[in-house]
Amino acid sequence: MHIPDGLMDPLVAGLGWLEFAVVAAIAVYLSGRKLRDKDLPRVAVLCAGVFVAQMLNFPIGGGTTGHLIGGALLAIMVGPVTAIVGMTVVLLIQALMFGDGGLTAFGLNAVNMAVIAPLAGWGVYTIVKPLVSRGTAGPGKAFTPGEAFAIGAGAWASVFVAAAACAAELAVSYAISDGAYGIAATVSIPAMLGYHAVIGVGEAIITVGVAAYVLRVSPQMFKSTNREPAKAAGLRGMLSSRIVQATAAVSVVFALALPLYFLYSSEGADGLEMTMEDAGVAESEPLLTSPFSYGETYFAAFFAGILGFLAVGLAGLFVMKVLEVRRPAE
Repeated sequence: MHIPDGLMDPLVAGLGWLEFAVVAAIAVYLSGRKLRDKDLPRVAVLCAGVFVAQMLNFPIGGGTTGHLIGGALLAIMVGPVTAIVGMTVVLLIQALMFGDGGLTAFGLNAVNMAVIAPLAGWGVYTIVKPLVSRGTAGPGKAFTPGEAFAIGAGAWASVFVAAAACAAELAVSYAISDGAYGIAATVSIPAMLGYHAVIGVGEAIITVGVAAYVLRVSPQMFKSTNREPAKAAGLRGMLSSRIVQATAAVSVVFALALPLYFLYSSEGADGLEMTMEDAGVAESEPLLTSPFSYGETYFAAFFAGILGFLAVGLAGLFVMKVLEVRRPAE
């Protein structure tokens, strides 16, 4: 769902930057008040995990593929405000290092995937959970079907609502530019919603699976159950056993799942790319040539994933540390 350069009307792209700046400022302020030093390595590793998870595509039929956004997963595990900051770091690394999404459209991409997706996922999860679950999952408690349904509903909603926002942005760009930018509403809305209604199912399945596994093996990773004091903080926390184990686990899973990248990414297009094909719109040249690519061989792609994982993890840790230091004294 990464919008490339040249697709959106400059006015719409500019409004996207303005909207994101306002929301990001609020999220930064609130995150600085909520973060604690012991949370920083955990959040950084989760953000880095979202980056590598987004590299892996899955088929939805008709030559179309989808990939995890991760906004709902991050919001459920660390809270919606911190998820906005974390997803922004992921999108920045993707855009600046790997050319995923255009610089002119970064504001819109961030609004859709770093703001709307986490908030929609968290909102639906929070509303649905009390209706379907009698208890709250946590240490010593089972991962109930109600908990799984609430997480899956939130994950699906995060993709669908973000896709609806993107479709509206495409339609508005087309309308105000007399067809010079964007895609007509008659194509963008049904195509984006149709493709992403199915992609959202894949997002829900992956999100529930990850949440169930993490809650089973490391329940303190969840915001609602993270009550144990950390043994180390800052850089020392990154080197603590749990962080090392989590990093190793992400690396192993990524290495095993990487063949999916080659099976589906080369021939399949994601929901937005298929919508552009349906409308006969070609992707323009990006304003910035990225220094890295996702690779065309297994080891090149694995290196790109590890490089991105480290970049997001370190950048996320730095950003969260800055916000934590700026927290007002209590």
